[in-house]
Amino acid sequence: MKLLKVLIVLALLFPFNLHAEVLLNQCNESDIKGSFNLIIYSNSFINDPETFIILDRGDQIKIIPYAPNFKYRVIENLNEKEALKITNEILKDNSFVSFIKCSEISFKGKNVGYELKPIYFPWVFGLLEPVETVYKKEGDSILIFIRLNPNVERQLYFGGDTERDN
Repeated sequence: MKLLKVLIVLALLFPFNLHAEVLLNQCNESDIKGSFNLIIYSNSFINDPETFIILDRGDQIKIIPYAPNFKYRVIENLNEKEALKITNEILKDNSFVSFIKCSEISFKGKNVGYELKPIYFPWVFGLLEPVETVYKKEGDSILIFIRLNPNVERQLYFGGDTERDN
């Protein structure tokens, strides 16, 4: 009975439909062509593990982080060469980052942009990809729900402790 209650609560709280329409597919930087609005998320300090970049095609579907305006900034109307130059300057740190992961963001089979995330060496945070993203279509926009992995968050803000000081 207790397990059933827990499952019902989880079913109500967990948004099952977040992946329904928006898909991420692996790509290469050489696949990126065109004009983009570049969205830099976080980048609050050097080697900020929340930092990643979105290249929004600037078409009818706008990609927007579900976050306060101060957590990201947008540079509009860049060609692929300019966008990738900025991406590499921000994300590529040879001492911490192994490579940059490229994912195509598509909605109903149409490419609407790209997600570019740094993949860290495993000894930096204990995992390769510290920031987790989920995409959801709402109206004329695609919202990005962003979460820093809880283990990385504890390492950064609580010295690795599993319990916070009250």
